Amino acid sequence: MKYSELHRKIIQAGWKFDHAAGSHYYYTKEGKIIGPVPYHGSKEIPKGLQRSIERAFKLCEK
Repeated sequence: MKYSELHRKIIQAGWKFDHAAGSHYYYTKEGKIIGPVPYHGSKEIPKGLQRSIERAFKLCEK
């Protein structure tokens, strides 16, 4: 999965882009801020990092 695809997935889950600091994005939902999430556009995300981010945003299907 690419970083841009993960960004879209986070937005579709109801999170709002809050701000960026360098190449890291921060998201907010119901007053809760999660970040930093690295963002490098069309580059592939390492599998371990992808799973970690999905767990933090509760995007995992169990």
